Amino acid sequence: MKRPVWISVLLTALCCGHVQAQPQALPEQVARELSVTHFKLADLYLDLTRVGVNREHSYALAIRHFNKGLEYDPQNLYYLNRLGYAYHLERRLREASRLYARLLKLDPPQPLTEQDMKLVLKFAPLLYVNEQEYFHLEDVTVIVHPDRPLIEYSLYWDDDIDYPEDNDPTDHEKIWVQFNPETLEIEAVYAYFHRAIISTPEAVERARKAGQRPVVYIQWGGHGSLLDGWQALPDSVFTVKYTYWPEAVSIKTMPVRYQAHRQSIRMPDHPLAQKWPHKFQGTYEDYIRFTRQVDTRELIRTKGYALKSRWPNAVIDQYFLDYQFYPKIDWPDSIP
Repeated sequence: MKRPVWISVLLTALCCGHVQAQPQALPEQVARELSVTHFKLADLYLDLTRVGVNREHSYALAIRHFNKGLEYDPQNLYYLNRLGYAYHLERRLREASRLYARLLKLDPPQPLTEQDMKLVLKFAPLLYVNEQEYFHLEDVTVIVHPDRPLIEYSLYWDDDIDYPEDNDPTDHEKIWVQFNPETLEIEAVYAYFHRAIISTPEAVERARKAGQRPVVYIQWGGHGSLLDGWQALPDSVFTVKYTYWPEAVSIKTMPVRYQAHRQSIRMPDHPLAQKWPHKFQGTYEDYIRFTRQVDTRELIRTKGYALKSRWPNAVIDQYFLDYQFYPKIDWPDSIP
């Protein structure tokens, strides 16, 4: 149904700040449409922030519009999470945690059933790292989606070889497993590679041969996650697409990362990097050789970080880790 002209005029005036009104003083339809308008503007400005367009100004506008949208729709779970994520991206941790707590009060996580936990352990990824990998796997957290046959496994490596200065005590990476709820077999594996999400049919075949356990290869130092068949993927897969930005943003591929690392890591003179390897020693073939196994099952069993929720970053922040982690998209099809 076509929107009445008076509503369009009022929405424009309110969004531009020409008219001030308390949410409770507005007609319900106006408040609802105004919240949608603010949320769309917030997503637009957050996209501009992520691609580096007038970054500080774009970020300030994103935060402003997220908050304004929530004034008109204070129990919008998606945008409570989205604002928490936006704060978290800039390491504004107190503000992010307050939003996450507010979100989870409205939609609290649930404990896993015995069957859930069996599936979590059944599909727990087998990781293979380079023999020269310096960092260790510190933690694994697990979130089971309550409505979809999808499990998230978050990995926390001791650090990232190129970012000693980022104040993140670990390097956070993600793997997702999608399974058939009838046969309880893997249907897809998704891996997070520096903002790009990769998935291959070869990964599913490899998992089936490994007893329904996804096999994931971990890039030296930076810990981008790779799957069987990754070398045949076109460069277009190694991109990230933002909703309001017309072009996909390219992600550095493994050959490009190797050429950088064979020369030097990003900040070899940083005090925290003094004991780290300052470059990769070897050929490209050495760089993409993953022979040392790391089994995630042990950490899942010993730490017990596993719950059911739609909101992984919020749950990790509020229920699992007592240290800062950098947020990643919640699910493989989430908006970045």
